[in-house]
Amino acid sequence: MNLNLTVQIRKEKGTREARKLRLQGLTPGIIYGSNKEEATMISVSEKELTKECSSASFFNSVLTLNIGDKTERVLPKAVVYHPVTDRVIHVDFMRVSKGSKVKIQIPVEIINEEKAPGIKKGGIINLVVHKLECYVDPENIPEKIELDLTGKEIGESFLLDNIQLPIGVKPVNPERDAVLATIVISNVSTVDDKSQSTATTESTTTENSK
Repeated sequence: MNLNLTVQIRKEKGTREARKLRLQGLTPGIIYGSNKEEATMISVSEKELTKECSSASFFNSVLTLNIGDKTERVLPKAVVYHPVTDRVIHVDFMRVSKGSKVKIQIPVEIINEEKAPGIKKGGIINLVVHKLECYVDPENIPEKIELDLTGKEIGESFLLDNIQLPIGVKPVNPERDAVLATIVISNVSTVDDKSQSTATTESTTTENSK
């Protein structure tokens, strides 16, 4: 997904200048350099930036920043929101150079939960890794990693070694993220079973005492 934003170079920095920009409907930001390139201070329309930030894939998308007569390819790195109003008050971007690898977090999602026998038997899915940190080609950033529950039973796990990741995706911490998800016995089911067992025992005891 490639998004476009028009930004302006800003020369002044500091709290006072940032306040002026926000009064004009602009959000201050910075483009961090890659290799030996220097960081560039910018401002961007708050309205346009807020619209793009609302996209679930914003942080996994390469953006094209239009700066005068040139463009910069970047990845969003951080967005700062006002603690009370939730306005976007600052944004950080990182330049993306051709042939480079970038480190991002890819959302992990469950699919076909209704086709899992283990879920039908009362199990629940324990998603251990909600976002998998990976090195990827910025030109081919996957939107998400799907875990298919079809045919999965209670006790079965999704191991990173057994998952076919998209081409060009390499986990940053394969040992830490070795188990992505597992189907476990529901605590509710366990409590219900224990309650039923206790009730049966009490009933039997009562009958025997008569």
